Formats: sequence, C-alpha cells, structure tokens
Amino acid sequence: MSERAGRGIDRRTVLRGAAWSVPVVTLAVAAPSAAASVNNADLQLTGLDANLLSIQVLDSPTVATAAVALTVPTQLAVVNGAGALTGSATVSIRVGRPSGIALTLGRARGFGVHRFDGATTTSGQRTTVYETNALGSQIGFPVTTFTTTTNLNVASGQTLNIPLVWGLAGSRSGVAVNALATFPVTATVTVGGRTLSAASSIIVPLNAGVL
Repeated sequence: MSERAGRGIDRRTVLRGAAWSVPVVTLAVAAPSAAASVNNADLQLTGLDANLLSIQVLDSPTVATAAVALTVPTQLAVVNGAGALTGSATVSIRVGRPSGIALTLGRARGFGVHRFDGATTTSGQRTTVYETNALGSQIGFPVTTFTTTTNLNVASGQTLNIPLVWGLAGSRSGVAVNALATFPVTATVTVGGRTLSAASSIIVPLNAGVL
C-alpha cells in the first residue's frame, strides 16, 4: 500500500463536512405570565336593579320593606382582555355618605354588602363608621367598607360576574330621613400588582322609608 493511500480522509473533506454539522440553536421566547393580563382587564359595577323593595338589615334577622323601590348594582364584573387572569385578589367595596343631606342630630342607616358571590358576609369583613359630634355622639350616615380575598380565574376575553346583595348598615335614632339619597359605591380589586376600580350608586327615592 502506498503512503498516499494510507493518509485517510482528505483535510478539505473534513472541513466541508464540518460546515454541515454546525448545531442548530432554537431560541424560545417565554410567554407572559397569566397575571400579566391584568393590564388588559377592567372592573365594572353592573346589573342595575331598580325594583328592590325588601332589604336585609345587616347582622340582624330583620328585613326592611321600602315604600318605594331602591336602585342598586347587583354585579361586580371583572372584564378580561387578552391572556388568562388568575391569582389571589383582594376585593374592597365602599359605600359612602349621601351628599346634600346633613344630619346634626341622630343617626340614619346606610348600606353595606350582605352577600358576596353567594356567601353571606360577616361583621369581621365589614366596617361601619359614623361621624361624631362635639359631645362624642354618633351622627349622620355611616361609611361602610367590605373587604375579602378571592381567587380569580378569568379566561382570555371573558367576563367574570360576581353577584352582590346589599343590606342596611348601622342603626337609626332620633331622626327619620325620607329625602332622595344617592350613596356613592366604589369597588376595587387588587390582583397581579395592579388595582382595578369601578364606581356606581345606590339610589333611595323620596319617601322610601328605610333609612
């Protein structure tokens, strides 16, 4: 056998083969986390009911009957955009005092959340705060706040409707309020590092007789 024959594969052949054996690297781009869709989400108070006549007094077996129907929002709607929205959320629903009605003596009732997503709320989930006069007596209307945590699981492009049922909060003494009263309602949902908010009203007509 000649020396040329024993030299094996030519070096140029090896280089040509190496050009075809370079490994292919695939870059994977991570998809955004589910919580990122909170940037596309919105919160609304919807489902206005203008025919509410019977309303529970919170933390009491008493059910009050209005002489004229009240108007209340009945749903907290989480409206999702692109991407699933999942995770633990803190929900807060605040009912303020009606504007234009000043009570310097006595207390009137306000409103708070009686049932949230089908479950009856507890006194530990709610606060009821009256104003106080110079003598330290509670007066006027209360501000109520309901707070809870819940797990959200809203698919991309879908809406989660959470039922709300209202109750009368606080107590009344020394005064009867039969004026038209509009109570501002503010809801917030904090999830994925962002807070969504919504606003509506509870309207009590003239001579409803429940405040």
